[in-house]
Amino acid sequence: MMRTRKTTRSRDEGMIPNILQILTAAIRDKQCVAIRYHDQRDLRVIEPHVVYTKENGELVVEAYQVRGYSSSGRPPPFWRPFRLRKVSAVSPLKEHFQTRLKEGFVHDKEKYRRGLVAIIDDRRQANLGPSAAGAQSVSTKQDYSYPQPREIGPYARNDSGRR
Repeated sequence: MMRTRKTTRSRDEGMIPNILQILTAAIRDKQCVAIRYHDQRDLRVIEPHVVYTKENGELVVEAYQVRGYSSSGRPPPFWRPFRLRKVSAVSPLKEHFQTRLKEGFVHDKEKYRRGLVAIIDDRRQANLGPSAAGAQSVSTKQDYSYPQPREIGPYARNDSGRR
């Protein structure tokens, strides 16, 4: 009897490998990025705030789209989730942004807790350059934070009290 090995394909298998790296760096640096989404010709300019994994294992970037194409015809700006496997091109821009708290960004949404990859840190100012920053020095802290063990889920080690 011949055995065949059953393989499972990752939902994000078609994703360009460095898209996740570019987006997490953009979150850390509060840097706008231009993306081509769903093989559409027109670009979208987004301010990425969080990357997380949905319940089905798919990676998603939640971003504030400030310019560019919208298949729904809705004029930017607006919040929108983008599935990373559908991003066909990504390019960091020289523009920086501030966390969109007034526009409704919330750090503690349940969907982020389940599979947080990277999230913006609104305690830091974006590096807007010398003209916007004035005489203040630019902080070297990270702009996003990694999930802490209690936030990761069932695979977190519970070794409190051990060193």
